[in-house]
Amino acid sequence: MARFLHLSDTHLGYKQYMMDLREEDFYESFNEAIDLGLEENVDFFVHTGDLFDTWSPSNRAMNEFKKAMLKLYKKNKIMYLIMGDHDRPKRTDEVASRIFDFLGVKLLGVEELQNIVINYGNEDILLSGISNMKGLRKNNLVEQYKKADIEAKNYKNSIMMSHQGVSPYLIPEACEVDSKDLPVNFKYLAFGHVHDSYLITDKYPVFSYAGSTDLNSTNEVKNFLRNGKSVNLVDIGNGKIDAQRIKLKSTRYQNTVNSNYENYMEDIEKIINTPKTNEKDPLISVTIHGEVDREDVKSKIKALDHALIRGPVFEKEVKSIEEKPNMSKLHDYFMAYFKDENMASLAENIFNSIKNEDSENSYKLIKEIMQVE
Repeated sequence: MARFLHLSDTHLGYKQYMMDLREEDFYESFNEAIDLGLEENVDFFVHTGDLFDTWSPSNRAMNEFKKAMLKLYKKNKIMYLIMGDHDRPKRTDEVASRIFDFLGVKLLGVEELQNIVINYGNEDILLSGISNMKGLRKNNLVEQYKKADIEAKNYKNSIMMSHQGVSPYLIPEACEVDSKDLPVNFKYLAFGHVHDSYLITDKYPVFSYAGSTDLNSTNEVKNFLRNGKSVNLVDIGNGKIDAQRIKLKSTRYQNTVNSNYENYMEDIEKIINTPKTNEKDPLISVTIHGEVDREDVKSKIKALDHALIRGPVFEKEVKSIEEKPNMSKLHDYFMAYFKDENMASLAENIFNSIKNEDSENSYKLIKEIMQVE
């Protein structure tokens, strides 16, 4: 029997909203995950991508990672990881995490599937890794999964690491693969990329997006309020998996206020007074609708204690996207927002160009709409 910690999407070095405090938050949640694994005496760590927020991380971000890996090195623990889309160099260069191989950091599957066999508790475990495959690499992804599945047939215990968008966990246009194309012979599919956490344990293979260790955008607030941020503690042995989510306590509480001028302060105060898991001031993104006295709002928000306020954003009208049963394509959402076929098509084309790493075409499309030569 072996025990490991599955974490993902730590985005070290991310300074959300240009706040120094937010950069510190990402280091703290990452270190809490590392310390939790050591306290649980895991045999190894599995990180499924987007270790850093950029492929060329700051010296500070790399130093924070180095300090954490020294803790593992002293305890003779190994971290196995793959690259996420944020980790992959945009030009010919070295992968940042590979610099720390002397501390037991083992990067797998840089350009294609890589299999290794590790042994813990006198049992072999197949560990397969494939880094993020976007753009032109996406065409080879399903074939790589098939190769992994063939290899997994030969092992009672097996883990596959991958950093991809899987439908239906994201809308199809944002995904590289459908769930029906995932390998079936592994015991645990460790995934990264989606920041909300999912742990499906009622069948094999057990599937999990460990989720991010901190919030990268307000899009994650709803899931955070319901489930918090977490990592997975996993036992593997004799062909069986026992996995559980462990909530992180250091993640700064975040919430949003979408209110009118009469009620926004009351809504903010409710959030400030909500019980928290730590002593950090909550981060609140504020949007106020209707006619307002902007200077009055700014003055009251500035006087608030015990809260970090993002905004306020003032909107005269409430913008909403009407979700309909037939909104199954990305184009439907662009159309619902812009209510203009040309703008919806342009937005979709730009999105697809960026997703496929076709930066030249993206710039061309943007220049055309901005009428820039």
